[in-house]
Amino acid sequence: MNLGDSRIQTVNVSQPQLVHSQSKQSIVASDDYYSLNSLTSSGSSSDDQVTVRHYKTPPMHMRSKDPSQDALHSETKDSEATIPPIRPVKHKDPPDEELAAGLANGQHKIKRKPVSSSSASDNTVLQRSIDEFSRVTPGIDDTPTIRFAIDQITRDEEVADHQPRANSPHHTPSEGAPYIPERAQRPQRQCPDPNWRRQDEPLADNESILLPAEPVANDFRHPKLNYKPCLLRLLPLCGLILCCVLMIAGLLFCALWPMSHDGLWQYDGVSTGRYFVFQYLPTILGGIIIIWLLTVQCAIHRIFSYLVLSSGSNKPNSGVLHDATMFPTNFMIPHLSFFRHGEPLLGVSSIIFWLSLFTVPLQSCLFQTRYYTSDAIWRWTTVTPVAWTLFALYLLLTFALIMVLIRITCRRTTGLKWDPVSLADIFVLFHRANFLSDFQRSEVDGRHSPYFSAKQLRLGYWQTSKHSDAFYGVGEENVPTQRYSLDRGKIVPVTDLSNVDLEAQRLERQTTLDTLRQDIHSPEMRYRWLPWFLRDGAVLAWILTAIALMIAFVVVSFVNRAVERGFDPQLPAPTTSQGFSPADFLYSFIPSFIGMVLFLLWQPIDMYFRALQPFANLAADGGCSAEESLLLDYTSQRPFEITFTAVINGNWKVAWISSISLMSITLPVLAGGVFTAQFVRSSQSVRIAADMPGYYALVVFVVIYALSFSVIWPGRRRELPHDISTVGQLVSFVYQSPLLTDAMFREPRSKTDLVTKLVGRLTGEKGFSKYGFGTFSGLDGAEHLGIARLGDSRPSTKLQMREGQYTRGLNK
Repeated sequence: MNLGDSRIQTVNVSQPQLVHSQSKQSIVASDDYYSLNSLTSSGSSSDDQVTVRHYKTPPMHMRSKDPSQDALHSETKDSEATIPPIRPVKHKDPPDEELAAGLANGQHKIKRKPVSSSSASDNTVLQRSIDEFSRVTPGIDDTPTIRFAIDQITRDEEVADHQPRANSPHHTPSEGAPYIPERAQRPQRQCPDPNWRRQDEPLADNESILLPAEPVANDFRHPKLNYKPCLLRLLPLCGLILCCVLMIAGLLFCALWPMSHDGLWQYDGVSTGRYFVFQYLPTILGGIIIIWLLTVQCAIHRIFSYLVLSSGSNKPNSGVLHDATMFPTNFMIPHLSFFRHGEPLLGVSSIIFWLSLFTVPLQSCLFQTRYYTSDAIWRWTTVTPVAWTLFALYLLLTFALIMVLIRITCRRTTGLKWDPVSLADIFVLFHRANFLSDFQRSEVDGRHSPYFSAKQLRLGYWQTSKHSDAFYGVGEENVPTQRYSLDRGKIVPVTDLSNVDLEAQRLERQTTLDTLRQDIHSPEMRYRWLPWFLRDGAVLAWILTAIALMIAFVVVSFVNRAVERGFDPQLPAPTTSQGFSPADFLYSFIPSFIGMVLFLLWQPIDMYFRALQPFANLAADGGCSAEESLLLDYTSQRPFEITFTAVINGNWKVAWISSISLMSITLPVLAGGVFTAQFVRSSQSVRIAADMPGYYALVVFVVIYALSFSVIWPGRRRELPHDISTVGQLVSFVYQSPLLTDAMFREPRSKTDLVTKLVGRLTGEKGFSKYGFGTFSGLDGAEHLGIARLGDSRPSTKLQMREGQYTRGLNK
C-alpha cells in the first residue's frame, strides 16, 4: 500500500494526523516501521524501555483472485525492492495493565534505532514528528491513542487478508511479518445478518445514519404528506354515505307504510313500468352502491401499507410490505389482514363491506304481490322481514363508511405525496431505502424469502447524520444508510467488518449468488407463477364449465317453451300478511345470489389482468416505454374509465375483461327480477312465469359472460416468478436494479415531475428510454431477475429477456 511520504504531527487531542505529500516511498515499508517491544522480553536490557524495531513490509497471506489487485500488489513490491530486509525480533506482548501504567506515568519512552545514511535525510522530519508524538502527557492515558494508530496501520491488511488472527496472547508472527499486539486485534463474531449491530455499540465516526426529518417550510419540494385518493376524500365518502342514508330512509318508508295501508301500488301485470320499479329498480340501486363500494375498497387496499408505515407505531411493521395486498384479490371472503397490522377500524369495516354484498340478492325479493280481499285487487307490498334486514345492513354500512372517514379522511397525515397507482410511484419510495439487503433472493422467493426480518420502518421525510437536506421515502430509523464498495471488481453493500466473519459471509454470499444465478436462468422459475384461476388447467375448466352450463340454461329455458308457459313452484305460493311468499322468495333470491357469485368471481380476474399488463408490456420484444409499463395505472382506474383507457392503449384483453366485469352486475339484477308467481285462471293454479323481455336480456348476458372465459388465457408474457399483489413483491424485482439509482427516481418534487423525467429523454441518450423484464447485472455485480432500463450506459448493465428456451440480449 503506497501512502506517499506521510508526516505524523501532534494534535491537541493526542490523535495522529496524516499529512500527505507526493512521494513513491512507502512509510509502512520504510525503516521507520516499528513495533513495541515487551518490557519482560528476554532480549531486552534491564532498563524497562520500549524499543523501536524495524521490519520490512509483510507479504500478503492470501492472494486475490482479482487481476487488478494482483497488479497493485506487484507495483507495491517493486516500490519496496530498494528497502534492505531486516530480520524481525520476536518478542512477547506485555500485559495491558503494565503497558498502560507505564505509558501513563511517563516512565517509558520510545528510543529510535539509528538509521542508515541513505535514508536519514528522507526520514529526518518523520523521526522528529514521531519523537514529539511519543512524549507522554502526564495524567492522561494514551493507550487508546496507541491502539487507534495500530488499528489504522493494520486495517487494510485485515480487510485484504480476511483471516482471523490468533487468539493466543503469546502468538508469534511468521518470518517477515510485523508483530501485532493481541489487544489491537478486533474480535471476530459470526453474524448471518450483514446489517446486524449491537444496541450498545457506537457508530463509526464516518458512518451516516438515517434520521427522521420534519421540514419546517411547506414548500413545493417538501409538501405535507397528507394526500388522499379521490374516492377517500371527504366529499366522495359523504356522497356514498348519503346514498346509504337515502336507501335507509326508503326502506324505512316501505316497511312502515303497508302496516297502515293496503299495499304500496296496484299490480298491473308483467313487463310494465310498475313491474320494473318493484322488480329491477331496487337491485339496480343496490348494484350501483356495491360498485362504488368496491372502488372504495380498492383505494383502501392501495394505500393501506403506507398508512401503517406512516402511523408512528413503535412496533415492527415491515411485514405490511409482504402481507398487505395492494388490491382486493378475493371478494368471496372478508379481508382480515387489517387486524393483523393494528388497524381494527378498517378490519371491522372490511367485514361489514363483505356483508353488504348480500344486499343485492335481498333487494331482488324486497317486493311481492298480494291479494287484498277487502278491495278484491292485487297490490305490490313490501316483504317486511327482508326490509328490516336490509335496513340493518345499510345502517352497518353507513357506520363502516364513517369509520373509514375517521381513520383516513380525518387523519392529518397519510405519508403520501401523491396516489401510488403505478410501478414508478412505488419504486420512487425506495430510492434511498437502507434495508434492501433483506430482499436478497426475493425475486424468486417472493414473500417467503428467508432474509426478511421484522423491522420498524417509516414513510416520510428523512435526513442523514451528515447532511441536513430532507428527502422522501421509506427507511429504517437510526440505521446506517445503504452504501456500496468495490469487492473483487463488484459493487457490494458495505458491511461492518468488525462484526462480521468476512470469510464465512463471502462463502455464504457466493453460494447464494450461485444458486440465484441458476434459478433466474431456469424457465421453470421464470414462468412458474400465475394466479390459480388463470393457470391453464383452471382456465380450461372455466371454459368447459361455463359453456356446459350456458347450453343447459338455454335448452331448459326454450325447449317446449318451459319458461314462457311457467312451471310448478314446488313451494307454497300465497303471500302472508308480512308480504312473504316462500315460492317468490326462492325464485328471486337464489337466481340473484347465483348472479352475484358470478359477478364476484370475475372481479379477481379483472384485477389481476390490470396488474399484470405492465409486466406483459415489459416482456415484449424490445421492451416498452414508461407510459406502457412504469406509469400504467390500470388497478386504480374506475369502471368505464379503465375500458376506455385500455382501448386507447391497444390493450384489448384488459378492455374486454374490464367491460365484462362491469356488465356482469346485470346478472344478479336480471336474474332476481325475471321470475314471479302468477295465478293462471284457466288451470286455477299458481305457476312461476318469467318476464320474457327481461329473460331474453338475461340469456344474452349469460352467453356473453360464458364465452368471455375463452379470452382470459393469460399468455406467456404474464407469467412471473411470484405474485405481485404486495409492495414487497414488486420491490423484489428492483432491489438490485440500476433503475433505482437512475436520476429519474431522484427526489421528484411531484407526480408531474416524476412523469416528466420518465417520459423525457435522458442527457446523452439518442432516443427515449425503454424498459424490460429479464435478467440484468445488479448493483452487487451479480445477475438478478427483474425490471431494468434497456440500453443503460453504465458498465455491466445489460438486460437479457428470455422467451422460452431462447435468450436475446437487448442493448439498445
